[in-house]
Amino acid sequence: MTGGIVGRRYAKALLNLAGSDKNIEKIGEQISDVANLFQENTSLMGVMLDPNVSKNKRMDVIGELTKKMACQDLVTKYCRYLTDRNRIDIIADISSAYDTLASEKLGKATASVTVALKLTKKEEENLQKQLSAYTGKDISLTFKVDPSIMGGAITSIDSLVLDGSIKNKLNLIRETISKGN
Repeated sequence: MTGGIVGRRYAKALLNLAGSDKNIEKIGEQISDVANLFQENTSLMGVMLDPNVSKNKRMDVIGELTKKMACQDLVTKYCRYLTDRNRIDIIADISSAYDTLASEKLGKATASVTVALKLTKKEEENLQKQLSAYTGKDISLTFKVDPSIMGGAITSIDSLVLDGSIKNKLNLIRETISKGN
């Protein structure tokens, strides 16, 4: 939990340094790439956290990695700063928080939609337009097919859940009948 709170603070600082909308997205991609590299290479993270490895050597490693990954100067300096502060271990938390904060700032969101049957392209586009109008954000959709909901859809956008499934409606009817209302 602490990594998440601290990661959010570091992510907020990076977002403030990013500048333009286009640069915000590019920096987010690069920080995500660096975080993925550390998650995939636990031995690399081990070197970065090893107290027997000098700070200068760790700075050199970060500099070489970000250079090979063709990262912007801001990302390189930021990763060096994290290394200097012994915070490179929370780069995944920072990346995740950055994505969330950047999406909020850019007015974007991802909706997770569960449907009983696969939708056509036209239905997907129509749903995307309706959700964008409803939330006032640029919505991208991810779909999951679950026949147990019988029909309709369950949509999750951040903390908002819209359950329009047939299964949910039948449960509501069952509750109403059992209460005698």
